Amino acid sequence: MRLSSLLLPLVTLALAACVQFKERPLAADTSRTDFSGRSLNDAGLKTFLAENQAAGGSWSVDRLSLVAAYFHPDVALARAEADEVAAGIKRAQMRPNPVFTFMPQYASFRAPVFTPWFLGPSVSVPIETAGKRSKRTEQALAATEAARWRISARAWAARSRVRAAMLELHGARENIRLLETEQTLHQDVIKKLTVQMEAGDVSPFELTQARLILNRTRLALEDARRIAATGEARLATAVGLPLSVIQSVKLDFSAFHRLPEPGNSLRLALTRRADLMALLSEYAAAEAALKLELARQYPDVNLMPGYDYNSGQNRWHLGLNLQLPFNQNRGPIAEAEARRTTAEKRFLAQQAAIQGALDIALAAYQASRIKASTAAQLAQEADTASATTKKMVEAGNVSALELTRRQIEASAAKVALMTTTLEAQTAAGALEDAMQSPLR
Repeated sequence: MRLSSLLLPLVTLALAACVQFKERPLAADTSRTDFSGRSLNDAGLKTFLAENQAAGGSWSVDRLSLVAAYFHPDVALARAEADEVAAGIKRAQMRPNPVFTFMPQYASFRAPVFTPWFLGPSVSVPIETAGKRSKRTEQALAATEAARWRISARAWAARSRVRAAMLELHGARENIRLLETEQTLHQDVIKKLTVQMEAGDVSPFELTQARLILNRTRLALEDARRIAATGEARLATAVGLPLSVIQSVKLDFSAFHRLPEPGNSLRLALTRRADLMALLSEYAAAEAALKLELARQYPDVNLMPGYDYNSGQNRWHLGLNLQLPFNQNRGPIAEAEARRTTAEKRFLAQQAAIQGALDIALAAYQASRIKASTAAQLAQEADTASATTKKMVEAGNVSALELTRRQIEASAAKVALMTTTLEAQTAAGALEDAMQSPLR
């Protein structure tokens, strides 16, 4: 009875300390309103940018990538998944609860000196052996580390989408500018050819060809405008902001004005990429799981102190309960060893895939840089030819129509240069994705 009187308050206090349920409703209308209210002036975003040394400056690829890491739902989901895995650390560190048993017995046969009731409260205290708790914790910590690396991998994927969207938008705007100039030049050619045809100096066929070229330029211009319109929406989606926010800020495309050398990040990609580090952490978790299964060969112990009272007699006893380790946990150990081997092969396969992706991306980037350099040289030559023709027109050696044609050639060379530059920048993005590191 004394034991019961001691345990009852302890059980009551334990129940009072239980975690209570907190309701958190989720509604589609509320989440839609929250998304519409996002802006670049968000207080949490400003703090996040300051923590990443990006508190001020223009809205470049790097800065908008940080905004995407803050707002984009994929990164937010990765954070939630990491928190879910991290909660397993508490579970792994928990000690098993003791079990209180109270089994009063009643004897129907009554002797003169005995009471019919037998009171027998007991407590079962589980004791884990072989360091199982520390090994569980080690496994949970490694799994948490892997989940945190997955956040970095998702954040890089968000950056990749932001860069691709900004490059597409930049290319479309530049093409609009160049094609508008080219369209004006083609219209000037048609005016001059019309005058010459009326004078009988050129054939109608030459005028028709000029009009066909003008129509193709117009279609290309409309296509560039379409890409620019959808590019803003694609960029807003990549960042995780409403379209109106992207349309209200001035974007910085200066990162696309250069094609830097790859640098030393290629070697680091094979040892420090976020997905590789996540796989290494998963391997560490698999090793910890194997250690835990090996520790489970040794049985846990249950101490069972008890008390019995009958007819004024106090009887104390101490029981011992343990599982006999006849199978030595061989099945789970074999499974854990196989999972560790799988984790090892998964890491090696990913590392080999990264090596292949690096080789392909580097070759494509280097070839694209050479092509862009050639296009820049051709554009310079076309500009020089246009300037020379202008001097000849001023000297009266050639017609003004010839100058316009040279100017069209120079404009077409600039469009070609823009196309090859965008190809090189796309190849640079693929190389950055293979390295998971920006080119500087």
